[in-house]
Amino acid sequence: MAIQDCSTRRTLVERLAVDYRSLDETTTGTEEELAALQAGSAAPEAIAAVQERLAEERERLGEIVLQGQAAVEEFRTACGGEQLPTLPWPPR
Repeated sequence: MAIQDCSTRRTLVERLAVDYRSLDETTTGTEEELAALQAGSAAPEAIAAVQERLAEERERLGEIVLQGQAAVEEFRTACGGEQLPTLPWPPR
C-alpha cells in the first residue's frame, strides 16, 4: 500500500510542478503584454484589465507554491528517501 501511496503523492507533486511551469509561462506573457500596452499608451481600461489578470495569475502561482511545498513535505514524510524531480518553486 505504501508504494501506491508514494506513487500517488509523487504524481500530485509532478502535476503541481507542471501547473506551476505552465502558469509561470503564461504570467511572463501577461507581463510582456502589460509592458507593451503601457509603452504604447493604451487605454487605461485595457491596461487595468491586463493588470487585474496579472494579479490573478500571480495569486494562483502563490497558491500552487504553497500546495506544492505542502505536497513535497508530505511526500518526504511518507516516502522517506525517494527523490523528486527538480521543482520550480523554492523550498520551505
